Amino acid sequence: MPRQHAESSHALKIFWLRKQGYFPQGYSARNGTVTWTRWGDEKSSIGISIVVGSGSGDHMRLWYTHTSNQNGEKSDMDYKVNLTTTPCRYGGVRYWFICPLTKNGSYCGRRVGVLYICGKYYGCRYCCGVAYQSQFESGRRKGFVSIPDIERAEKEVKRYYYRGKPTRKYRRVIRLNEKFNVSLIMAAGRLDRLAGLSK
Repeated sequence: MPRQHAESSHALKIFWLRKQGYFPQGYSARNGTVTWTRWGDEKSSIGISIVVGSGSGDHMRLWYTHTSNQNGEKSDMDYKVNLTTTPCRYGGVRYWFICPLTKNGSYCGRRVGVLYICGKYYGCRYCCGVAYQSQFESGRRKGFVSIPDIERAEKEVKRYYYRGKPTRKYRRVIRLNEKFNVSLIMAAGRLDRLAGLSK
């Protein structure tokens, strides 16, 4: 089965849901909709309902209409994804999805922070055969840094220095700039050799 790119797959992320207020302290039951937009106007969405702290098992319910890419057949989907927690170092808990898929007759049950669409259902990246873009790249391409890579990293920087030292995200920008400069020097050297200007 061809592998999907993680960056272009519809994904549900615990971190994003937490930022949207789905996991407050204590009992909570909240409904909502997650919408994806591709190519500027093509939209798809799913309904979600998250229940935590009820004592009957934390879970997320998903409902949506799946359209087959092969024959256009539509299926109304409605199922639960169990949630689990691990303690945080400074108090509170962190929530995780439990992968709901069954593969080769056995239940996956992995604890994961992201679920991807996999046929009709959502599952972990192992069950769905999802890989990151870097895993598709050759060894020569993996070390390459582009200007868009640097621009994306710069957008993530909220603070450049803390107590006189560069923050972690700013250090990443510095490293990417250094890699980019080294790549330019190496490329210039290769061009010189091709032109017979150096040995």
